[in-house]
Amino acid sequence: TVIDGCTIDHGFQVLFTAYPTLNQYLDHSTLALQRFRPAARIVRTPNRGALIGDAMRDWSLLWPSLTSGALGWRDLLRLRTLRATAMRRSVASCIEDSALRSMRTREYLHRAGFSDEAIHRFFAPFYGGILLDRSLSTRASVLLFTFKMLSEGDTAVPAAGMGAIPQQMAALLPAESVRCNHAVRAIHVEHGSVCGVVLADGSTVRAPQVVLATDAPRARDLAASVRLTLAEPERGLGCTTVYYRSRTELLPGRALWLNALPPANDSADEGHRVSHAVTLSDVAPSYAPQGTRLVAATILGDHSALSDDTLDAVARRDLARMSPLQPNDRRVRVIGTDMQRVAIMRIPFAQYAQPVETEMTVSHARASGDAPANTHEHARTPLTGLFRASEVLHSSSLEGAARGGQMAARACTS
Repeated sequence: TVIDGCTIDHGFQVLFTAYPTLNQYLDHSTLALQRFRPAARIVRTPNRGALIGDAMRDWSLLWPSLTSGALGWRDLLRLRTLRATAMRRSVASCIEDSALRSMRTREYLHRAGFSDEAIHRFFAPFYGGILLDRSLSTRASVLLFTFKMLSEGDTAVPAAGMGAIPQQMAALLPAESVRCNHAVRAIHVEHGSVCGVVLADGSTVRAPQVVLATDAPRARDLAASVRLTLAEPERGLGCTTVYYRSRTELLPGRALWLNALPPANDSADEGHRVSHAVTLSDVAPSYAPQGTRLVAATILGDHSALSDDTLDAVARRDLARMSPLQPNDRRVRVIGTDMQRVAIMRIPFAQYAQPVETEMTVSHARASGDAPANTHEHARTPLTGLFRASEVLHSSSLEGAARGGQMAARACTS
């Protein structure tokens, strides 16, 4: 979506260029990928960010990482060990390892020798933003898979926005085969087999096969229209991204800024604060008109009950504390005046929760990849002609979505 000349993604999203399955279908050169710096600035005290990054990918990050004080040298060495461990494993080994699936991320990090300071200062804000869970209760298999992707490739966005990815894939399909803005109300069944879908306007689109390629809540509702119960995750994780445009550089650079500050007002605002932010136009200049900057600030959790003005106030307060501009700098006033809110994107089901195996129901475990992740049989449903294409067949990620789609395509043609 383009608003006031700014490219606005449906919430803060990135592409890991190391995704193996998704890359089979993408042309990176056509997407004109714009890359983040493999680093993050951790803000532990107001208006002061400590830079830490992957020096194996960018040697200029070595000295800042050693001297920033964000992590001690022992934890930096453990990060290097974790990187090597992740890169030695295959994606399947990361995702399907039963020991990793039954262990929380926080527990895994403790066992790997990381200090409490490293977990609190780095992993909670950084991986908390990726996993949408700063408590780090997500199973460790997801951490290792994500760390492998970060270590083996870049983090990027297409120059034209994340929407360019599905557009590129849709362009490979026959002309006029894709119909947008037509909501599906129900699955149509005759004589015990799928024969199409019913649209919101009551019309029917007939088809011998139907693939449910949507989020878990919507898939569950559509399956219920034919009295079918699918093994879908019961709990989702949400987030909200507030977008601003400004003439002043508030959060400079192509690295993610992580909010590791204590709550602004004791503990009252712990659940309503920015988790991470970045100047997207520094990463991808095409995201904002020349001479302006586009900032994305993400707040974790489902904030559908909070008004736009409340979310705006939360984001402005935290950006003022995270920005390296000092409070007495006259430019700080831009946070209240020159910084214009462009959009607020609420994503109540941004990911499905990925808890440890002992916390999962049997059906949930089966849906999210407890069985071998490369078999297309998991895309089948008990209803003839109905298939499921979803990240729940692998992992809550773009790679998981690609694998789910691939499984469904193979199941449809086998």
